Amino acid sequence: MFRNTIIWISLSLLVCASVSAQTLDVTLFSQNIALRDSASQGVPPDHQRVATYPTVSEVYQIPCYDLYDRYWDVHNLRSRLLEIPFSDDRLMLILVQSENNPFEIPCVYDEVVMHYGPTKKGHFHPGVDLKVTPQSLVKSCFDGVVRMVADYGDYGLTVVVRHYNGLETVYAHLDKTCVKPGHIVKAGDVIGQAGRSGNAQDDILHFEVRFMNECFDPENVINFEYETLVKNTLVLQSSDFLEVPLDQYSLNSSTPLAPKAAAPKVTPALTEKPKQDETPATVAKPEPVAQPEAKVSEEKRSDTREEPATTPQAVEEAEYYVVKKGEGLYRIALNHKTTIDKLMKLNNISNPDQIREGQRLRVR
Repeated sequence: MFRNTIIWISLSLLVCASVSAQTLDVTLFSQNIALRDSASQGVPPDHQRVATYPTVSEVYQIPCYDLYDRYWDVHNLRSRLLEIPFSDDRLMLILVQSENNPFEIPCVYDEVVMHYGPTKKGHFHPGVDLKVTPQSLVKSCFDGVVRMVADYGDYGLTVVVRHYNGLETVYAHLDKTCVKPGHIVKAGDVIGQAGRSGNAQDDILHFEVRFMNECFDPENVINFEYETLVKNTLVLQSSDFLEVPLDQYSLNSSTPLAPKAAAPKVTPALTEKPKQDETPATVAKPEPVAQPEAKVSEEKRSDTREEPATTPQAVEEAEYYVVKKGEGLYRIALNHKTTIDKLMKLNNISNPDQIREGQRLRVR
């Protein structure tokens, strides 16, 4: 009997060793089930105690820290304009590999109730809304580090995770969270609980995918019908991104990087408005006017008419710029310290999306 026991133990050890040595093949099954068993967990009962995830202690542990120009804002969803490193207007990112970066669907949901893009009310929806059952667990899609946990305007309680390929995923309208900035999470780790915080009327998860602070369609990454990745790699182009102006200034010297990591010297940062202001780049701040048209006196109107549209001085100071591949009006306006509205007026442009490579624009 003792001999049989020894044989049984030896066989068990061999089986365990062979299982641990397996290479995880990338399949529709492995993308979703890879860590589901090992990472399944619940939100802490008191919902206030922070989960015992490991925390970054050095700057090098922050994903893509140098790629993001040392940007690590734990208070704002997007507070700096960054240049996307395109090569010939294409950028390929690896989403999953055989042994790295497994994928997990962010939550169990019934359906997609709102897709990425313009809405009937004229706003722009920067992600997808997933209809969930109350108190559904929300999980990180990929391995990464939590960058932000905050009650963020219309987004409500929001968690942002930065991943090792440079992508960031956004989880909003949460009811509770169990992570904090700097926590290292794996794909499938629970980061919170779905709810209806912010402007949500029903229990939904608002989910976004961003790169270098710019949002693009999450359905380029995830097939929400089959709950799988579209492909194991992601190819991005400049046309995939909606250039949203940063129209607020925010100084927050208390923004930490991570425990034991020295925060960079922060210059005045441009801060993105919460969800309701994620509008297309065509919506820019109007130029201030002294008073409404109806109240302007006839004398002032005649003075305005007498001023020629282009004086000799204006002609001498005119400045032009040739549009480069992948550039949009917002980026051109920012580089030349002007506004989209001014560029559109100077060049008689009605649709800012119609500018093309090689087009000559007047910027002054």
